[in-house]
Amino acid sequence: MFKIIVSGHGEFATSIEKTLEYIIGKQENIEYINFNNGMGTKDLEERFIQCIPQAHNEGVIFLTDLAGGTPFSTAVTLSQNIDGIYVLGGINLPTILAALEYRDEGNLEDVVDDIINHGKESLVTFQKQELNNDLDNNDGI
Repeated sequence: MFKIIVSGHGEFATSIEKTLEYIIGKQENIEYINFNNGMGTKDLEERFIQCIPQAHNEGVIFLTDLAGGTPFSTAVTLSQNIDGIYVLGGINLPTILAALEYRDEGNLEDVVDDIINHGKESLVTFQKQELNNDLDNNDGI
């Protein structure tokens, strides 16, 4: 089972944690790290490093709010020096749910594309259509 670390600006990570707990209950092997005002990049890096050692053998996936933002960039820097770290930016709730679903399915490298595709496919637009108002009301249904 690979480790999941969710991080983002403000209260992004803990808000995701509360939402996931509401939907699917408390999960194991997942960390939530906020990047708040007044917190430096070095502080964030130290928090990330604290989460990695116990999960390094099976891999670590960082799921961050914005590609190019400080949580994303900090995780990318770590991934350059430590094998088995993958970093995704611009994640959404379905992406995190997919990561949780796939984390027992084998090698992290093999499922990263599936996690990304799941997140992309979850983004849809509503297409307004005319409703048929010719309902047969004879049977009350």
